[in-house]
Parts: sequence; C-alpha cells; structure tokens
Amino acid sequence: MAIVTKNPSGLKLRFEVGTDEISGKVKVKSRTYSNVKPSAVNDDVYAVGSVIASLQDYTLLEVAKIDNTTLSA
Repeated sequence: MAIVTKNPSGLKLRFEVGTDEISGKVKVKSRTYSNVKPSAVNDDVYAVGSVIASLQDYTLLEVAKIDNTTLSA
C-alpha cells in the first residue's frame, strides 16, 4: 500500500484581462500562490482567493486549489 504525504498546496487565480483584437478570444492571466496548508478547507481557500481578486483590476474567472500529494512505497 502506498504511503501518502500531503505537501503544501497552491492557490491559482485566473483573470480575464481583455480581448485579443485579431482573434477576438479572451486574454487570460493567472497568479499562483504557494504554501497553502494542505488541510485548508476549500471554502476558506475560495474566500481568500475572492478577497485577493477584489484587489485586482481584472475580472476573476476561476479560483483553483492545487493539491500536492506525494505517494511512496
């Protein structure tokens, strides 16, 4: 059976920063924050992401929690 080690997670925010003039596609930029406690509750991570996004000039598209788990024998 594998040994599971939970490592610090990440928080990724994706923002709409405009529209490409040629293709008309939405331009997206992201920011990633590291060292999120792996035990952090998803609702709390979302709340923090929303607060950080409210400080930005761009429209928030997505808040993602990136879990980082190591499996070993």
